[in-house]
Amino acid sequence: MSDVHDPANTDMPAFDFMVARQPIFNRKLETFGYEVLFRTCDGDNCALISNYDEATNRIIADGFALAAKGVRQDQKLTVNVGLENIISRDVLALPAGKVILEVPCTAEASPEFIAACKGLKGAGYVFLLDNFTPEAAEGKAELLRLASFIKVPVGENPGQQMARVRAGLQGWKGKLVASRLETWKAFESCKFQGFDYFQGFFFARPQELTGKRLSTHKLTRLRLLKELADDSADMDAIVRNISTDVALSVRLLHFVNSAAFAMTHRVDTLHRAASLVGTNTLRKWALAAVLSDIDPSDRGRELCYRTLHLANFLSLLGKRAPGGYTPDKLFLLGLLSHVDAFLGESMRDIVDDMPLSDDLKRALLRDESEPLSRFSVLGDSVRLDAWDTARAQLSGLNIPLPAAADLYMQAGEATGLVYQQMAGTN
Repeated sequence: MSDVHDPANTDMPAFDFMVARQPIFNRKLETFGYEVLFRTCDGDNCALISNYDEATNRIIADGFALAAKGVRQDQKLTVNVGLENIISRDVLALPAGKVILEVPCTAEASPEFIAACKGLKGAGYVFLLDNFTPEAAEGKAELLRLASFIKVPVGENPGQQMARVRAGLQGWKGKLVASRLETWKAFESCKFQGFDYFQGFFFARPQELTGKRLSTHKLTRLRLLKELADDSADMDAIVRNISTDVALSVRLLHFVNSAAFAMTHRVDTLHRAASLVGTNTLRKWALAAVLSDIDPSDRGRELCYRTLHLANFLSLLGKRAPGGYTPDKLFLLGLLSHVDAFLGESMRDIVDDMPLSDDLKRALLRDESEPLSRFSVLGDSVRLDAWDTARAQLSGLNIPLPAAADLYMQAGEATGLVYQQMAGTN
């Protein structure tokens, strides 16, 4: 029986996108945070998106996670937002404790817009009024009161202009950011005028970060994969994760009702199915099923079969190899060892925020200082049918090649049975 129709299966390839981030410094020249800028790319040509609403939607959908990589917990990310982003509350998708919302000083301070800003501020969001000038701020007293930061474009010669800005902000209790600083003189002048934060080409140009946007289908499967990879997850958590995917839920019920389990009565609930197969079997099946769904092409099916075969092989090796590694850990290592090939992403980006033990993460990255990496390297040799190389690696694990070959055949038989059952529910 085929899966429930999943419109996300009309998969689209990943494509390049780019964010740029420019640091903002405090008076001690320590990094306070970064302004996030989204660029749209067409081949080798990338340009800044000037439409605030469009840029913010792109950052929410794709760029925020990339921009946040390597940013300390205490550092902020400022994001330019448009009127529609505010009024529609789209910005609620961004974490209130991490972002500062940059609103253009020229924004039309309509009652609807001000009310939306007040609601967001009540929810913990912080506002920065961008490109501030006394002229642009006329009639914007209410918007000014909502802002915790004001950013003033400075240029090379702030002089009397900055003094006039400061004079016009008497009684306002927020923080001032000087932007577009290009000389040490301008920095010193703004510092003397009492500015709190500083940004500009004088300090650093925007750093460009390029990533791949995965299709919705792949993102859904990657999220499931990460949740299922958590070895502390209990049966209820696993069932809850599976239940978010209708097609996967249907497949599990078909799997449990197949001839493999010889049920006398039909199983029609996920919890009942899970209790019959057990937590470990359920988790392994779900992980393999998710991987097989990521790439339904012939290449993907072949890669999935070989990956599942390797996972079963390493699991069997775990019962004989030194080091005290559990078969379940080695199964997971084998199953995830080539997840980068499925997703077309770097292994580091994929496992970075996965709920995996540190030794498993290091092994997936083939860290030579990690003992568990011996199994990853062995798996690479086996996948490439380089058995001469594998012989030496097996020797280091005190496993003779004939014994390993027998385990490999056992793993193949088990994989064929499971894969046939799994394919029968597609």
